[in-house]
Amino acid sequence: MVAERKFGNLLVGLSIFVFGINFVSMKFLVEHLPPFTLIFLRFAIASIFLWLIVGIKRTKNKEKLQIEKEDKGAVIVTGFLGIAVYYSFNALALTYISASLSSLICAMIPIFTLLANVLIYKKKFKAFEIINFIIATFGVILVLDIRPGNEFNFSQIIGIVYMLLAIFSWIAYTIKTYELQTKYDSIYLLYKQTMAATVFLLILAFIDGAKIIKLINQTHLWPALIGNLMFVGIVSSALGYLLYIQGMKIIGVEIASLYMNLIPAITAIVSYIFLKEDMNGKKVFGIIIVIVSLYAIALKDKMWQSKG
Repeated sequence: MVAERKFGNLLVGLSIFVFGINFVSMKFLVEHLPPFTLIFLRFAIASIFLWLIVGIKRTKNKEKLQIEKEDKGAVIVTGFLGIAVYYSFNALALTYISASLSSLICAMIPIFTLLANVLIYKKKFKAFEIINFIIATFGVILVLDIRPGNEFNFSQIIGIVYMLLAIFSWIAYTIKTYELQTKYDSIYLLYKQTMAATVFLLILAFIDGAKIIKLINQTHLWPALIGNLMFVGIVSSALGYLLYIQGMKIIGVEIASLYMNLIPAITAIVSYIFLKEDMNGKKVFGIIIVIVSLYAIALKDKMWQSKG
């Protein structure tokens, strides 16, 4: 039992490490590939890999995997929102802001979910949640490093707006996908959503056609581009998800979700090493503040659930 839980923690830990590096890899890719083409290539690769995984599941378990007619529209919509829209806005954001800031804002999804519940379902904010929202926002401001000698440029605002749009599309995706996951195998559902999104992304990729032609002659970039595309397409979009799902089944959703809060720290360290992103004491303190506020909300929720 103990060995099994250790293995579960290892699987989730590896997946979180992959998700953290994903932002760094994507930051490198958006500097060399047009955003829509990048997202299309990423999920075209992911679709092929997931198709193989689903084929193996069908053969091994003799499962009849298919989406019911009444749910096909929901699968298309969730694929559009959670993959096509979310990752397109994410890629666009990375053209304006750093990988570490993008990861940090993304990590605040639980807080923005609370805000969405207030706006949509008229749920009342608890004082504890308001305080943590303010603290987390303050942490992000520290990471922005606004000071007289370091002028805040308009491009950062654009990048943050793109990330906020990405976050709210993800929240809409998770609400609808949660309903679908009660009916379908999670890997098969992800495969069908990814396939649907890839069709939308192919259409968007045509916008970048002229820019892609310019890259054909830049053969010195091909090894790095292909390597990073394989990482975000297979390791991050498919394998990372598989590791997280399998680990979560062993250690439980509550413990697994706590690991997610470490993603900004991993991204900050890896981006500092490989992308040479600027890092100082104020930014480190801001990242720590956001992570602590996220853990506070997660642990408080766990306490409320145990009392309920």
